[in-house]
Amino acid sequence: MASYDASDPQPGVIIAGGGVAGSLAARRLAESGTPVTVLDPAPPFPPDPERRGALYMKPAVDYTPETRFAHQAFLAASGFYTYLQTQHPEIDFWSPTGTLSLAWNQREQQRQQKLLARNQWDPEFLEPVDSDRASLLSGLELEVPGLWFPGGGHIRVDALRQAALSHPMIRTITATADGNRIQASADSWRVALPEGETLEASTLIVATGAQTTEWASDLPLGRIRGQLTTLPAPSSTPRVALAGAGYALPPFSGRLCVGATFDRDSDLETPDDPSDQANIENLSHWLPTLADQLEGSRESGHWVGFRSTTPDHMPVAGQLNGRFVLAGLGGKGLMYAPLLAAHLAAQVSGTPSPLPADTAQRVSPQRFARS
Repeated sequence: MASYDASDPQPGVIIAGGGVAGSLAARRLAESGTPVTVLDPAPPFPPDPERRGALYMKPAVDYTPETRFAHQAFLAASGFYTYLQTQHPEIDFWSPTGTLSLAWNQREQQRQQKLLARNQWDPEFLEPVDSDRASLLSGLELEVPGLWFPGGGHIRVDALRQAALSHPMIRTITATADGNRIQASADSWRVALPEGETLEASTLIVATGAQTTEWASDLPLGRIRGQLTTLPAPSSTPRVALAGAGYALPPFSGRLCVGATFDRDSDLETPDDPSDQANIENLSHWLPTLADQLEGSRESGHWVGFRSTTPDHMPVAGQLNGRFVLAGLGGKGLMYAPLLAAHLAAQVSGTPSPLPADTAQRVSPQRFARS
């Protein structure tokens, strides 16, 4: 982690927030030659091994504009994580195991059947599999079919952040990124650092997740708690990322990960036992063959975070009131973040965005200002 030095040149961009979205935006800008300073109260040095996630997608039955965006984002994320892992082989964050989305009940089976009947999918992106093939892929005895996404996988999230921030054009400063610390002047943004120094940049990106409303109170962002649970791996564990009414990830350092809760009415920032129990109970509904092995398991680990959500379930990426905002990724941050980071970096640098024009409008924060 780089520390601030008053003799350093002023950064071109300040990013408030070094989560997945902020760190990937920093990386995209740095690789384009733009110096970046990232402010985050808890940089991933060292990474927390309990914080994990999956790259998976649940396509809508019809190929809507939102599904087209998610399709593009999934492909971009899979490719970018593979690229970034090759750039930092010393930081093990990406396991491209593939992701299996299970048709775990009758409703989901019918939904997947309609999805396949109405669309022609490239088998390199999505392939239907029967229960035998699902069992072979997953390493578990499964009695249901599913959809196989070869480009999916599972991620050590803090290690991903560490890899993204490991670039000579990125400086990371441990500091709370809030409106009290960062102020606008006529043509720049100024940051009061904890050491008493002041940092100045022409561009500010706000990527503070569920705290984004502190910067942009006019955005209708929600906040939903999620807790994931890690447990000692049983004798039979999945070889791929599994998705159903939740997710189950292969062991890392001997620990299996399941989750995550969806606590719309909770502001609890620390892990609690009821959330761990809820994760195991939920697993019993959609993946009983694994849940049975975890019954009575102790020594659970946890991680708690808050999803940033929007009323229309589309993320926010674009300029608003002189600053750029990247928020509202919901539970799809690992899928959306690489593509949206590239989009935001293009907007900052004035280069063509990878997003089609209509998609850029759909994710723009201006859509709420117009409503």
